[in-house]
Amino acid sequence: MPTSISTEIPGTAPAVNRASRAIEARTPFFYGWMIVGVGAILTFLGTGFYSYSRGVFLPSLAEQLADGSRFKIAMGFSAAAITGAFVAPFLGNLLDRSSPRNVIFLGIGVVTLSYLGLAASQTLWQFYLAVGVGMGIGMTCMGNLSWHKTIISWFDHWRGRAIALGVMGASLAGVVMPPLVTNLVDAIGWRMAYVVFAGIVASVLVPLVWFFLINRPEDVGEVRDGRLYVAKQATPVVADKVENRDWHWTEFFRLPAFWATGMIFGAMGCVYSAVMLHLFGHLNDVGLAAANAAYVLSATALFAALGKPIIGWMSDVFGSRVTTWIALITQGVALLLFAHADTLETALIAGSTYGLGYSGMSPLRTFALSVAVGNARFATANGILRIVQLPLVISASPLAGYIYDQTGSYQLAFLILAGLMAVCCVGPLFLRAGGARERGRQGTP
Repeated sequence: MPTSISTEIPGTAPAVNRASRAIEARTPFFYGWMIVGVGAILTFLGTGFYSYSRGVFLPSLAEQLADGSRFKIAMGFSAAAITGAFVAPFLGNLLDRSSPRNVIFLGIGVVTLSYLGLAASQTLWQFYLAVGVGMGIGMTCMGNLSWHKTIISWFDHWRGRAIALGVMGASLAGVVMPPLVTNLVDAIGWRMAYVVFAGIVASVLVPLVWFFLINRPEDVGEVRDGRLYVAKQATPVVADKVENRDWHWTEFFRLPAFWATGMIFGAMGCVYSAVMLHLFGHLNDVGLAAANAAYVLSATALFAALGKPIIGWMSDVFGSRVTTWIALITQGVALLLFAHADTLETALIAGSTYGLGYSGMSPLRTFALSVAVGNARFATANGILRIVQLPLVISASPLAGYIYDQTGSYQLAFLILAGLMAVCCVGPLFLRAGGARERGRQGTP
């Protein structure tokens, strides 16, 4: 995919440009990789903490706040997805027009207060308020919607790898969080565990974002992918016609790739939410001890982390279509294995396979959408896409909880989710490939 990069930044003072060139002459390091590192830590302490701990907290929350009903607790997490989806379009427009850094600060504050609210919850409606409203708004502000916008502002030719490395933080959190949170809840209780979460999020992320996050390369006299990279290209880097297009929001609905992205990754997202919320309980139900169930979740996250650099490289080289097909098929196979897993060994195989499959969920979604709509209005499109995905995202976790409440087993739920992955294999036909494959067809390096 061609990119729009110039060696001068319009509106940047000459003194700033001279200073940035002097720094560039001393070191080949491109600051965009620092932005990737900030994104990785944000996902580790943000979405990683939140997503990979929910299943561990689920039995305690259900017992103490919902008369044992996992369905009612799952509805709270689905309410968070609804809140986030309705906030996202307005937030996306704000991110395209102003500072992602400021939005992330807001999210950190709301998430910190929401963890404290969870710790203090005595009734189901208080839990719904803390999760459904607080986490829904907070995670949307400090999550992928914001920092993905920042990363694609810094990268074009290296976009797939940059996004994939950034989201590795969430997978690494998944490696350590299940056993850590299991032990933490056993030692101090689930309420104090949420207080610990609040303290860590605030004390680490506020200084990290304040000192290291820069919204766009032009803010420091840089260009996308770095001046050194651009200078090394054999031929001039040319502009992709969609990269800086200022879309009107209604135009997205006439774009097949927009709908395909919504269907595919909305389905992946709902499967992921259901698996992360219910897998721990499912493994307990089939006879695995809590410690072994936590190890399976960690193995799932470990293979997701290992798979992300591979997915990023495949996206840049082969484009989004082929890479998305591989991710869908791998997830479908893993869900079938989960449905029949009844030993630690089979559960570890299923978890590792699922981890490899969903390693591409977040980076591929951003890659596919960004090559379809470009950078200028990416966050707006991303926000609107959350509404499109909402029916899928909110359905799977409560459905799995309902199936469990009615049958005493999650097996049917896993089989239904596997079928959903098979149906979604139609979607990549409508995606724009992007990456080196498309750039090669258009005659750019």
